[in-house]
Amino acid sequence: MNKSLYSKIVLILVVFIITVMCVVGVVILNNTYTYYSSDFSSTMKENFSEGSSLYRYLQESVDDKNYVQRQKETLLSYSGLLGIDESRNYFILDMNGNFLEGSDATLGKALEKTPNMISAMSGEPSGKQSSGVDYLDYATVIRGENTSCIIYVKDTQEDTRELSWILFTIILQSLLIGLIIAIIMAFFLSKAIIAPIQNLTKGAQLVASGNFDYNIETHSADEIGVLTGTFNHMRKMLKNTIAEVSGEREKLETVFSQLQAGVITFSDTGRVLNINNFALELLGDKYNEKFDLTTLLSIFDIRSDSPTGDALTEENGEDGNIIFDEIVFNGKVIEVNFGGIRYSDRGNMSDGVITVIHDVTSRYELDKARREFVANVSHELRTPLTSIKGSCETILQHPELPDDIKTKFLEMIDSESTRMTGIVKDLLTLSRLDNKRTKWQISEYNLNESLSHLCNVMTVDATTHGHQLLLKTDKSLPLITADKDRIDQVIVNIISNAIKYTPDNGTIAVSSSLLPGERVSIKVIDNGLGIPEEDLPRIFERFYRVEKARTTDTGGTGLGLAIAKELIEAHGGSIEISSKMGVGTMVEIILPVHTKLRNEEE
Repeated sequence: MNKSLYSKIVLILVVFIITVMCVVGVVILNNTYTYYSSDFSSTMKENFSEGSSLYRYLQESVDDKNYVQRQKETLLSYSGLLGIDESRNYFILDMNGNFLEGSDATLGKALEKTPNMISAMSGEPSGKQSSGVDYLDYATVIRGENTSCIIYVKDTQEDTRELSWILFTIILQSLLIGLIIAIIMAFFLSKAIIAPIQNLTKGAQLVASGNFDYNIETHSADEIGVLTGTFNHMRKMLKNTIAEVSGEREKLETVFSQLQAGVITFSDTGRVLNINNFALELLGDKYNEKFDLTTLLSIFDIRSDSPTGDALTEENGEDGNIIFDEIVFNGKVIEVNFGGIRYSDRGNMSDGVITVIHDVTSRYELDKARREFVANVSHELRTPLTSIKGSCETILQHPELPDDIKTKFLEMIDSESTRMTGIVKDLLTLSRLDNKRTKWQISEYNLNESLSHLCNVMTVDATTHGHQLLLKTDKSLPLITADKDRIDQVIVNIISNAIKYTPDNGTIAVSSSLLPGERVSIKVIDNGLGIPEEDLPRIFERFYRVEKARTTDTGGTGLGLAIAKELIEAHGGSIEISSKMGVGTMVEIILPVHTKLRNEEE
């Protein structure tokens, strides 16, 4: 056993070392060639580019009678930059590729016409390196007014081959050293592995027999073979006795009982198999010992021809699921989903039904509110649009109308357009608040001074109705931090409502005070018509208007208080309304001294 394990470890390490060294060797040798080739190409391009000094000197001498000698002298002076040595030579050729002069005349006279040289002979300089050749070359054309020639540089790569051989020798030596180290490591590693395997084998046998407390200390003749059999036996036993029966069951039961949806499973006869806490709370006293699938269908008013639920699973497509929406039960709106399950009953697999019950009351109310909101918006916009369209049609169909009548129609168009603009503006404000995209302008200001200014402005409107507008402020009120324009908008809206819904010659009192906990209170009290008690819970709903308690000519869209509530709550405050029919109404706004809002788009 020891030799077998030792041989496997040695083989693995040897293969690993050889593979790594081969990969490293290939990468190093390939990168060496690539580096040398790239260095050659960049050197040639840098020195023979048309803007280089070498190219300019060569071009200046090409039209001389003795240009070949001058060019040789120039190239000789640049031989250091060009890397000219025993393995790299330069040659001056005519446009037919014939040798004229060079650093090695013998090689020059025996030059083969390479692709780069042929390209230069056609007038195009070239430095492309072909694969599968043992040289590097570069050819460029030097053009004069009367004469042209080719400068050709060729590197036999002797230096590269010599360097590659040195690297190969180093890699081979490293490989041999690595193999020796691998063999030594394999010996010690196999010794270290065998002892734990022997102990683990004995321990696996004891665990499989049910003894989990025994301290593992033993030896065995065939560790791997015994370990495999006993470990598999232990795994199966643990899975069937501990993991499956105790752990997984307990975990599933915990998750099942804590689900925020009612889950009930039924057998093939309709008997309840499992029910979680949410379902028990939802069903209440409807659940008892006789509760089954038929009872569930009955209390939810769901029709089915089979008490076992077969009709439910057969008539619903590929996944066998049925969903019943908007079922009203015990004052809640629920969604019931029926599906098929497979369960084990005394060793036999049977088909049952799983029922998942979701409380969708909040979603239903939200959808209902959205539909009502759309209907209200449509109604509010349709009324002014109808007036505008009717006025326009009247003017267009009767151009002979007197100017005063036309003026009245135009004033109606202007009035209704203004009303529509107000509705759209209020809707945009609510939309930004809903989507938290309101751009706040937070500043520190004196609330008492702001209230005084607003009351002075509103006095004109109050006086036209004979109202008395009173202001009482708390002198100890500190400066507050808030969006002044938004708070002023809310206060103006509240005072305007008080003026509008208070019979002529009434009294409207505005006051401010400091509350504990760094809060301020703003109250607007009138002695007007009042609001019916049954309407107070809905007073802040969008488009809600208390028409029964108000005069029919007050107008309004029912958005003002909704916007006010959103703005105040965004500041971290609250707004409350208390009212009594025939006595009056009090609106109280409570704001923190320092809001958490910031000067940014929320």
